Amino acid sequence: MELLGGVVFRSARTNVEQDQRAREEAHLRSEIEALKAEHARAHAERKAKLQAKIDDLNARLEKKVEEQKARSEQKRREIEAKLKALQEKAAKAQGDAKAAINARITQLREEYERSETKVRSAAAAGLRKTADEIEGKKAV
Repeated sequence: MELLGGVVFRSARTNVEQDQRAREEAHLRSEIEALKAEHARAHAERKAKLQAKIDDLNARLEKKVEEQKARSEQKRREIEAKLKALQEKAAKAQGDAKAAINARITQLREEYERSETKVRSAAAAGLRKTADEIEGKKAV
């Protein structure tokens, strides 16, 4: 890639996946809002079709949210299992080996917390946007 004058950016796979899921959810939310706006302006026969699309997009969004919850729970269980195994290993180890294992335990906990914070922040941003939109409609 460098020979062609390009630049390679490296990122952890989990970060890329989380960003992709957040973009997909944001896209679905924006589609829903656009359809709701069109629904408000549409005539009666068109409203039924638009409402069906809105309901479909809401179902897809809900599915994405549930998948994210399931992924988070699975990841939490995996991290807990890894931590338990490392803690058992650390209890039997001595000296430098024990210090290295304890460092790995700390690293795993920090990575998990960063990942969960990012997911929670994305979810909170989506909720804030939805709440702002609802408040904006009430004010009008």
